[in-house]
Order: sequence, then structure tokens, then C-alpha cells
Amino acid sequence: MTTRAYRAWDLLLTAVLLTAALLVHATAYDAVPANRSPDVVSLILTAAAIVPVALRRAYPLATLIACWPGLLALMALQHSVGASTLGVEVAFYTVVAWDTRRNARWAVLVLLAGLAATTALQPSDLSAEGIAVNGAILVGGWILGTGSRQRRERHAEDIARAQFQAQAERDRAARATAEERLRITSELHDVIGHALSVMVVQAGVAEHLMDSRPAQARAAVTAIMETGRSSLAEMRRMLAVLREGDPAGDGVDAEPAPGLVQLPRLVERVERAGLPVTLTVAGGDAPLPAGVELAAYRIVQEALTNCLKHARATRAEVRLTCTAQAVEIEVTDDGAGPAQPAADADGGPAVRGHGLIGMRERVAMYRGELDSGRVHGGGFRVWALLPLGTQVQP
Repeated sequence: MTTRAYRAWDLLLTAVLLTAALLVHATAYDAVPANRSPDVVSLILTAAAIVPVALRRAYPLATLIACWPGLLALMALQHSVGASTLGVEVAFYTVVAWDTRRNARWAVLVLLAGLAATTALQPSDLSAEGIAVNGAILVGGWILGTGSRQRRERHAEDIARAQFQAQAERDRAARATAEERLRITSELHDVIGHALSVMVVQAGVAEHLMDSRPAQARAAVTAIMETGRSSLAEMRRMLAVLREGDPAGDGVDAEPAPGLVQLPRLVERVERAGLPVTLTVAGGDAPLPAGVELAAYRIVQEALTNCLKHARATRAEVRLTCTAQAVEIEVTDDGAGPAQPAADADGGPAVRGHGLIGMRERVAMYRGELDSGRVHGGGFRVWALLPLGTQVQP
């Protein structure tokens, strides 16, 4: 119910109680011979004992206190009390049911004080039956009011718990979205880094052969164009995911994430940049999880990019072994490799640069293993193992 509906209900209840109290006061006063006949004062006092109930929800404890003076005045002037006690009883229930626990305890003290004053006044129409009835009503009001407050508190707790759980779910969804966008950003780094490295090398080849071998220079320029076009398409696909709107709304066709099927095309681009690559794939008949395929592709891509950028290699070899338990990746070259720092503090293989760090992060997502470093006798080697059937690290 709304606040306005509660107020309307309280006004209606007050009108009903006041009507009942006035009727009883006007007709039953002669039940006790010592009672005085009704007059204007007694009617006003009866109304004073009932009317405060109209504000019982806004000021519960004050309403209980305000009901007592009119009731005690009726007793003191030897007027019939009749149903005037209803104001105190309804107000007492309201404090217990709707007010705080502290005010409920204060209500008991106010009630005891009023009862003590009633005993001291010794009203003429006070009887054992009346005491029993009014006492039962007050005890019932305490029991019903306490139960009502407890049910309302439990309901409020349930609502608060549901709101907290809903907020927690929203927070988890927001964190998952942020983590996914961070991974996509890492994907963008890999795409841009690889594409730029290949294109820079191809541009150098084109410049070197522009005069002496124009056909080969033209092929290098064509390779630059193809590398740029494919990389741009992949970048658009990733950026579409990062946008808050509908990715399909920008007119860019969403392509599947790269996997092992795209490795020959990757090798071809690297070879066009001037680095011969031997690709060997063993197994792989059974379908692999898309995430594992993407991680394997990115590891090979980053390793070959490092070969082009840092290793000064003349050839490279890529070996993939797919089993039912794991995907093993090995990329070797005959170059110098990147500078090798000291081992990490945790005893793991030392790596430097965003490329190898990105590989380590991808491997860690699948609780795999990564090893990189110079090979005895010359060259550089990157080895990774991606177990299958493991959960991605959060």
C-alpha cells in the first residue's frame, strides 16, 4: 500500500473507533450507577482518547501517549470509559508492530504508567471482567504486533539479500566483460605487432629490389597489401566486440577467430617477408577447443614475429603436435634471438618484451607450460604445452 492509502485507512479506522466509543458512551453509561451522565465534556474527552489514532503510523509512540490523557480524564471525572480504551489498545499495537524495538519497550513503560494511574484513580466502572478483557486485548496486541514486525523485518532482509545478490551478479558480469575486453586488447596488440613487423620487412625488401628486380618488388608490395587487408579485417572484428553497440551494425562481416587452419596462411606471409618457414602439424584430427586453437595460433604468430624482428634468422621451423591430452608447440630458428635476461624470481624461464609475456599469459590461462631461450649450438627456441580439458584461469 502507498502512504496515501495508509493514511486513508487510518482515518477510516479512527472514524469507526470514534463512532463506536461515542455510541457506547452515550448508551451504556447507566450500567454503573456511580457514572455521571454524558455531557459535552465527556464527549470531547472520549474523542480525545480516540482521535490521535489517525496519526498512529506517522507518530506511533506519540499517539499512544496522546491517547492516555483523555482516557484518564474520563476516569477522574467519573464518566463511563466504555470503548474509549480502544484508542490506547490500537496505539499500543501500532508501536509494537511498526515502530522500532526501542520504542516498543518504551510503549510498555507508557502502558504500565497508564495502568498505574488508572489504579490510583479507581474508576467507578472498573471491574474484574473489564480488567481481564482489556488485559487480554493488550497482551494480544503485543503478540500480534511482535509477529507482524518480525515478518516485515524478514521480508526486508529477503529483499536486501536479493538486491545484494543481484548487484553481485552485475558486478561479476562487469568484471567478466572487463576481463574479456582486456583479452581482446591483448589480441589487438598481437595482430598489430605481427602485421607491422611483416609489413616493415616486406617494405624493406621492396625498396631494396625496386630497381634491380621490379617483379619481386611488386610481389613484396602485394604481400604488404594482403597482410594489411587481412590484419585490418581482424582488427575490425575485435574492435566491433569492444564497442558498446551491436558489432554487426557497423557493416563489417564478423570472421571467426584464427585457429590452426590459418597457420599455413600465416607461414606464407612470413615467408613473403623473407623468412623461410617449415610447418609440421602432427595429429589434430579431433576438433580442438576454439580458445586453445586461438592461443596456439597466437603463440606461433608471436614467435615468428620475434624471429623477424629480433632473431636475424635465415630459417625457422614450426612443429605442432596435437594429442588427446594437450597441444605441444615448438618454434625454432637459427638466429641470435632476443636478449636473454636473468631468471625470474620465481625460478621460471626468463622472458623479456611484450611478445613473450603475452605467450606466458596465454599459456597460464590453460595451466600450461612455456619455455624459451637460446638453443645450444645457435638459434632460439619457444616451446609451449597447452593441456586440453582444463579450465581457463580467471
